[in-house]
Amino acid sequence: MEILLAAAIHDAKNALNSLGVWLDKAQQECGGQSSSLIQAKAVTATISGQLVELLALYRAGEGNLRMAVEDQYLEDFLADLMSELASTRPMDDADGVSVQSIATDFAAAKDIGAWAFDAYLVKFVLLDGLRNALRHARQQIRFSVAAEPGGGIRFDIADDGAGYPDEILRAESTAKMTPESSGLGLSFARVIAERHATPAGRHGRVDLANDGFGKGGARLSLILP
Repeated sequence: MEILLAAAIHDAKNALNSLGVWLDKAQQECGGQSSSLIQAKAVTATISGQLVELLALYRAGEGNLRMAVEDQYLEDFLADLMSELASTRPMDDADGVSVQSIATDFAAAKDIGAWAFDAYLVKFVLLDGLRNALRHARQQIRFSVAAEPGGGIRFDIADDGAGYPDEILRAESTAKMTPESSGLGLSFARVIAERHATPAGRHGRVDLANDGFGKGGARLSLILP
């Protein structure tokens, strides 16, 4: 049954990818002005991402999650990530927080140059974190990259929302479901971070804190060794 479930998730993910292509075509045919199509693309991207996360968690549980760790030029990686976020997110949300609200600090990317990680899976972790920030921020979001003291790189996503609930901050290995979130994204992020490791045994990690903007805004940090 578990194998069949994994196959069904894989097929559903492929179907959603096809739907995304057709939505792109429909948006082009109507001049790109349909807010309904933009919203549909955003929902499609969200569900597709969740299916990718579910499939990765299943494979990790079975011990056969494959990692494609290769050198990535950070500037190119971040430009591609932000472009994908903009293409799958409404430009003007009802609460006034949009992709344009994200202040980026990528100055360190040029100095670092390239770093070895799985671009496909790390991109999903960061996209999920940014979309979560867009849902919960009041006005401000900051996305930055920096060298990690002692070795490694750090991606930080901070917002000026209400912050993480205490039970999420206390969770040791798996996120708990809340009325606002299934916790799937955090579980996925922790698995992907942990699977990035050096020959010396240093592993990646995810840090959560309520020291973002304002009074206790959320901050998610992805640290890769």
